[in-house]
Amino acid sequence: MKQINFNNYKDKMNEKDKEEIFEIVSNRCRQKTKELLALRLEKHLDFIPEYGILNRLIKEEHGWCYCAGQSYPDEIRTVRKIILELK
Repeated sequence: MKQINFNNYKDKMNEKDKEEIFEIVSNRCRQKTKELLALRLEKHLDFIPEYGILNRLIKEEHGWCYCAGQSYPDEIRTVRKIILELK
């Protein structure tokens, strides 16, 4: 079975999925950043481009998690930037 990740599942995400992803990417952010992340995940999910690093946001049996390659804080910062900038 193919692994479920952000890139191949964003068309099928429900509210719980979005909330779990929000919790991962918004940890230790300022309130304004959290508000913008929530808006992007709620209203602009289709505009978030596919990046390889987003394949590391994985849905498992217990929920969503991020599997870091080398530096979790740096990679989460990059994921956050992708979601915020919608490039």
